[in-house]
Amino acid sequence: MGQPQVLRRQNRQQVTEELFRQPSLTRPQLAERTGLSKVTVNAIVQELQRCGVVTLQGGEPQGCGRVPQQVALHPRLGLVIGLDVQRGRVLHECRTLAGEGVSQGEVPVGGELNETVSGLIRQVCADLPLWSVVIGIPAPLGDAGFPAEPNALPELDPARLRQELGPALHFENDANLAALAAAAELPEFAHLAVLLERRSGTGLGLLLNGEVYRGATGRAGELGRTPWPTPRGHEAIEQLPETQRSEATAYALAGLSYTLDLQHVLIGSGAPDSPELLRRTAALLPAGVTCSARTSCAELVCAGASLLALSLGRHRLQERLNTLSPLLPGETHVA
Repeated sequence: MGQPQVLRRQNRQQVTEELFRQPSLTRPQLAERTGLSKVTVNAIVQELQRCGVVTLQGGEPQGCGRVPQQVALHPRLGLVIGLDVQRGRVLHECRTLAGEGVSQGEVPVGGELNETVSGLIRQVCADLPLWSVVIGIPAPLGDAGFPAEPNALPELDPARLRQELGPALHFENDANLAALAAAAELPEFAHLAVLLERRSGTGLGLLLNGEVYRGATGRAGELGRTPWPTPRGHEAIEQLPETQRSEATAYALAGLSYTLDLQHVLIGSGAPDSPELLRRTAALLPAGVTCSARTSCAELVCAGASLLALSLGRHRLQERLNTLSPLLPGETHVA
């Protein structure tokens, strides 16, 4: 690819990124924010308009001068969806590529889990392009990006979903997604841990220096499987009786806080002992490390899934713009 083409692609990416941050801007504003000339911005906007990425809208009057047009992301540009899948129900959160919320909700699993998931996606997507789907699962990820062992949701058939949705589909561990959502809510903390206590097990999402930590084999965060001494030998923490589990979990979280020099620990648990777990954990943490609790694990996971889907969907759009092909065929499809 020649240098002018590379530069043109970089300029398109700059303009599109600015519209992701602020979905409606005038061309002078885009030129000011990107540092590009007004002539360059005008040419890029025309390209993006031909591809169906942006639309021009009337702006607000400014004195006696001409009303500036707003460059806005096309309302039919497409969607991204994040899902939290657990046995018996699926939670979803749908956004536009501009980041605006479209819908969210929960559906019960009345039959086959795969049919529930794919049916929900088709319903939410309606007749708009679908750029990215992220499914939160109670399992680590293997090398191919599919659920690996230990997998608490074996009834989900990821290969079938990938065949249906193609490269738009991504899986992610539910605790990791909760950590991403917590990082967005608590941007002052670059080093944090999020504990999830769910029916599917106990997991931990770790965010170190702003990045999700996966470990050597992708299985980081399986705190619930940590062995704990009992009169019978040792048992996994998540298998302990309620009182013992609370104590063991608190000590494990405190140990991680000391070892990894964490800044914050968030406890996501709807269990009856969650206030006790928060109290125990807070008492054991190093000085300066804060601790908080959330009662809704599912909403945290779903928010993280939609945030990751948004990032991946925007990346796919930028890649597609390299070809400058039209993006709005006018029918339901996976982009």
